[in-house]
Amino acid sequence: MAGGSVVVVSKKKLIVVLASLLLCCCGGPALLVGAPFAEWTSMVKKDFGLQCDVALGPATGTTPTTPATTSVVSVPAAPVSASPTPTGNPYASLTFAADDPDATPRDRECASAMSVAPRQGPAVQNVTNGPAAVCAADLALQYPEAGGAAEMSDYVRDVIYSASVAGSSGQCVPGRAPRVSEVRNCGDTASTDPVILPENLREQAFCGHAVDLAAISAGDLVFWDYRDNAATRAGIALGSGELVTIEDGKFVRSRISGAGHIQIKRVLWEAS
Repeated sequence: MAGGSVVVVSKKKLIVVLASLLLCCCGGPALLVGAPFAEWTSMVKKDFGLQCDVALGPATGTTPTTPATTSVVSVPAAPVSASPTPTGNPYASLTFAADDPDATPRDRECASAMSVAPRQGPAVQNVTNGPAAVCAADLALQYPEAGGAAEMSDYVRDVIYSASVAGSSGQCVPGRAPRVSEVRNCGDTASTDPVILPENLREQAFCGHAVDLAAISAGDLVFWDYRDNAATRAGIALGSGELVTIEDGKFVRSRISGAGHIQIKRVLWEAS
């Protein structure tokens, strides 16, 4: 992640600053060949908008999507895939000046989210059934029997952490994610640390990389019912068609619906 703090005194200047950051950090000079700077800044503006949409959900809000309950019991298998390669987030240190009249509340929330969120590239198109993913699906079903708390954020956090350490421990067993003062691995492909997600659901939705609905795999996180720039529902995918979530304090196995706005995030990556 980018270091330091960049104070943006106006929203217009934001685009120039971001362009400079991307030129410095993301191989920008090669992209600038044959393209006017104005065109490049327009590209950066669109890219920043993408980062905000993936972290915060749709700007205008949508009708909540509720997965339908199903009784299917199998966990679909899927071919192993490679991971995307974004490294670092040049937006991570951006802040808006407190008196900037052009910065909307969403702009400010997005800037805050960028301090946690990995930089997004194109949506992941690959399906995975690596050990961590398979473990996450197993733990998602075992968690209620293991006495796990029926709190959505704790459920997601504990299952993902336990699956992320299964490779090094050699055991896929339910555990509790530790409390930490700083999130070090939010599903970043470049990190080898265990995945310890933030403690609240809103910030958990900042983590990981967006996945195309057709590529959803066991262990992927599913977020929906976005309100006021934040996800309010979450579940853990069992495969391409199902997830486990919590409704009214109860664990529920449901179908994954393509209707409405849902966000699929991959936070578990297999070592190459």
